[in-house]
Amino acid sequence: RSRKLKTPRGSDLTRPWTGRARETVMNQLRGHLQDAVVLDLFSGIGTMGLESISRGARTAVMVEKDRKIFEMLEANIETLNCEKNAVPIHGDALSSVPLLRTTRPVDITFIDPPYAMMTSTPMRERIFEQVSKIEPLLDSEGLIILRTPIDPTTIDHSIDTLAGPEIHKEGPAMWVLFYGKKAS
Repeated sequence: RSRKLKTPRGSDLTRPWTGRARETVMNQLRGHLQDAVVLDLFSGIGTMGLESISRGARTAVMVEKDRKIFEMLEANIETLNCEKNAVPIHGDALSSVPLLRTTRPVDITFIDPPYAMMTSTPMRERIFEQVSKIEPLLDSEGLIILRTPIDPTTIDHSIDTLAGPEIHKEGPAMWVLFYGKKAS
């Protein structure tokens, strides 16, 4: 938890979670992370997946498309000696590959797309489609956590196949949304 991760210079490539926001989310997940299977889409340098492993997750599948950021993700996995628990995938988080490669059932899914993708209506719809495809992979108590720059009270972020979202404002232009399986 207190180890420094390798990060890119400048802030135009990634938007790491602030310590406070990360801690808040992890505290809300207390009890869900032990022996969990985590899927971390748009993982960047691995902040949430690696933090999940440090808190007891069995496996974290972390997907990053940018080659340089992916190399940093691999270096962070090695630095933290997480090779046995971390599964880095260099690829598109919106493709079927991450869903096919993850262990099932999935307990926690983090989705932290670039903010430009969330502010574009067609891209936001693609992200919501991917979220819908994760629902069948979820454990009955599984959660999907989506980070967005858009106020979900002004633009609907509900997804037909899921319960939620439970909305948490984590600072200026940052909302963290929690989704779960609908009660059957």
